[in-house]
Amino acid sequence: MKDSVKYYNENIGYELLAVQNATTAIKDRISIVSLLPAEQYPGLFDENAQAFRSLPSQRLFLFSYFFTSLIDQAIHSALREEHPYFDRLAQYPKLVGILATYHHNIHPALLILAATLYTDKEDRSMATKQFCALADFFAEDYEDFLVNKYPSLTGRLQTEQMRKRAFRKLLY
Repeated sequence: MKDSVKYYNENIGYELLAVQNATTAIKDRISIVSLLPAEQYPGLFDENAQAFRSLPSQRLFLFSYFFTSLIDQAIHSALREEHPYFDRLAQYPKLVGILATYHHNIHPALLILAATLYTDKEDRSMATKQFCALADFFAEDYEDFLVNKYPSLTGRLQTEQMRKRAFRKLLY
């Protein structure tokens, strides 16, 4: 589905920033509860939630945020030495929980669960196609970034062998 890839390329950066910066509190994280539907969880309301709820496509936002959180956490886990450099470039908000887990990253799979709350029974096929299109695009996009763009932006992974080894580490 081209619309989900187009959304990812053109909107997710701006919309992540809008949701992230909506709060006057800590700006480097977004709580999962801010991304839940207001009608199902009316008591959960903060600045991030208000910004999120004003977005034209919450489901595409959640799918795209899943992939950005996934790559961020994958680089943190598999390429720990590269994460500070990547993090300075990407500046992705960390996905966090609430209360005691507000200062800890949570698994991005919760974004997929949240996306199901924005998917009616009639939309399931469309949602699946959107997610699959992003999944197909995601690996190629981050390989291109890590192999072709990251070295010139950071001065890291200077040889082709280093770049390919780093990308393989991410996948396995």
